[in-house]
Amino acid sequence: MLDDIVKLIRENLKLFDNFEHIYIFGSVLNSDKVPNDIDILLLYSTCSAELIKKIDEIHSTLKMLSGQPIDLTVLSFEEEKQTDFLNRLNSIYIKIK
Repeated sequence: MLDDIVKLIRENLKLFDNFEHIYIFGSVLNSDKVPNDIDILLLYSTCSAELIKKIDEIHSTLKMLSGQPIDLTVLSFEEEKQTDFLNRLNSIYIKIK
């Protein structure tokens, strides 16, 4: 399943043009369990109306194409730094972009 999700994101990278980095994390990385959703972290540098619109488009497109619930975490670089989000994942993530 993970390979399918990575491939799906890469095939639709145009959707993610407003985001500098894309990470997959959570239960989809555990091959011993069936994931209950797909967790994706999107990092951006500048917020805009287009970015907000893209979030909805990314969510609906990935949900439709994967058939799985999608959980998007969207943070600015500053918010990621303040929350230490990536460090709290203990390096258990895959960077797509």
